[in-house]
Amino acid sequence: MFKQLSFAVLTLIPFAVTPNTASAQTITDIVSASGGEFDNDRNDFDILLTAVVAADLAGTLATPDLGVTVFAPTDRAFIRLARDLGFEGNDEEGAWNFLVAALTDLAEDGDPIPVLTNVLLYHVAPGNITRFGLILRTFFGSDITTLLDGATFRPFFFWLIDNDPDIRNPRVIAPRNLEASNGLIQGINRVLVPLDL
Repeated sequence: MFKQLSFAVLTLIPFAVTPNTASAQTITDIVSASGGEFDNDRNDFDILLTAVVAADLAGTLATPDLGVTVFAPTDRAFIRLARDLGFEGNDEEGAWNFLVAALTDLAEDGDPIPVLTNVLLYHVAPGNITRFGLILRTFFGSDITTLLDGATFRPFFFWLIDNDPDIRNPRVIAPRNLEASNGLIQGINRVLVPLDL
């Protein structure tokens, strides 16, 4: 009975809303504003931009009517993942190179791009999911379905519970509810991991 009531309430609550067309910048434009050069600013998206370009997803994230939420790991998030996996440095370029090598090891054929693409798609969900939407999903036990073949992660307020139980879960940080012309960006402090590493 409670599940039916929860479902009925969830259908009335707009978790996914139409993208804000007031912003002239697409998701790709906003992420590209980082410059794409490895630097010392851990709060921007240089590594994410490098990954999106390598996976050939920049054009997709620039599609005018895309209507998605990107849970966007900052450079610090990628460095933390690399360090969780054994990287001993603290620089963006070193972390990126370490992660590419790790993805290459995970790939059956030695090509890191399909694995990278899957990891990135796990950070994208249909519709605009606001911080308030995360709170509502927490109360109603509603997972977030991603573009990675329907794979999900669970919000717990501003924490996002992914599929690796041993690596710390990400939390939504600034920028929050950053509106693009084709969706929404939520900054996160760690990378979402779609599988148990």
